[in-house]
Amino acid sequence: MNYCTGLSSTFTFIGHIVKLLKILIPIIIIGFGIWDFFRAIVGSKDDEIKKSLRSLLFRAIAGVCIFFLPAVIDLVFSWVDSWKSYDAEYQECFKCIWNVDQCK
Repeated sequence: MNYCTGLSSTFTFIGHIVKLLKILIPIIIIGFGIWDFFRAIVGSKDDEIKKSLRSLLFRAIAGVCIFFLPAVIDLVFSWVDSWKSYDAEYQECFKCIWNVDQCK
């Protein structure tokens, strides 16, 4: 029996949260970036405009890192030799979290 089939409802719930975050994170990054630029432009200070641009850059980098996190985790686990015996079970769990529509 597969470890993930017993917990599929939990993994599906986590998958829905991940799906929601994939939508909300870019919206939040864009919203805060627009708000920072608006405040900087209204303030008419070059220092604030540069600071808001730097802040937007760091937020965008953080957002991209969050989206690449599953790939990095998968890569790190693939380097472990004993991982090969757990890979099939992991793929089933992974499918339920990252592709909720394909989960059984």
